[in-house]
Amino acid sequence: MAGFAIFLTAGMGLLVTGHTTIPGSEDYRPGPLWTLWVPVAAVLLLIRVLPWRIPDSDMNQRVRERLAGRSSRREIALLLGCMVGFYLGDVVLYPVFCLVDASLCALSYYTSKVFFLFILPIVFIGSYGIMRHVSGPDLGGLAVRAREPWRWAGLGAVIAYLAMVFAPWASHPPDLGRVPASYALLVVLALSVVGTSLLEEVFFRAMLQTRLEMRFGRWPGIVLAALCYGVTGIVAKSYPENLWVALGLAISVQGVAGLMYGYLWSRYRNIWLNFLLHTCATTLALIPLTESLAGRP
Repeated sequence: MAGFAIFLTAGMGLLVTGHTTIPGSEDYRPGPLWTLWVPVAAVLLLIRVLPWRIPDSDMNQRVRERLAGRSSRREIALLLGCMVGFYLGDVVLYPVFCLVDASLCALSYYTSKVFFLFILPIVFIGSYGIMRHVSGPDLGGLAVRAREPWRWAGLGAVIAYLAMVFAPWASHPPDLGRVPASYALLVVLALSVVGTSLLEEVFFRAMLQTRLEMRFGRWPGIVLAALCYGVTGIVAKSYPENLWVALGLAISVQGVAGLMYGYLWSRYRNIWLNFLLHTCATTLALIPLTESLAGRP
């Protein structure tokens, strides 16, 4: 309940102070907060009903078996430390890249992200990581081998979200990376897909959220992971300088999106659905789709 209270407090604080618009940047255009909140709420409902009944207890048991022999407390602490390292790494590397070339400044974000949110976690808690003391099937195999038909039912929710958010009247959802405007479109897309969509789903959902769920329960794990996901949005420097407003927007924009991604992962344990939703949202946010549609006769 405390996690939901934080979301509620952040949203109410923004409404009371008049900060009701998603801030515009080179990654997404401005729009009312409801243009993100309403589609996310609808998708959460669709995830719940597609399908209505699933072998949930069996899936949870399979997840526990693959995390057996691990210390969830130590691994969660490591992952949270990696998040802090991601922020500090970006702070340190940003001026270094800028000294080389001003157009390379933004690469500090992706460099730090890849190292702290992918390489280090894989080295320590991956399938053959240093902190793994048991042999046998790991979570990665379960996440990528979604052979049961019900684990693909979430495609309906993915399609519904993209249809709602990228309709001509809707605002783009937030794209969580930042890239120089002078980069070629294909380079931008490649950086965003790999550095944002794929990497974030592996770190925040498959790694962090799964362990939080196993330790605290499904919804506490989803909410805590979404809050962590939201707070890291401040690193992208696309929010106002006022710390409290920036924190409120990060939780109310990126954190709210994290609830959707988190429930999608928790419900189906199918990382491909998360990749698809996040990749499509990021790609469409970088292509002026709504403008072209709105401009058609």
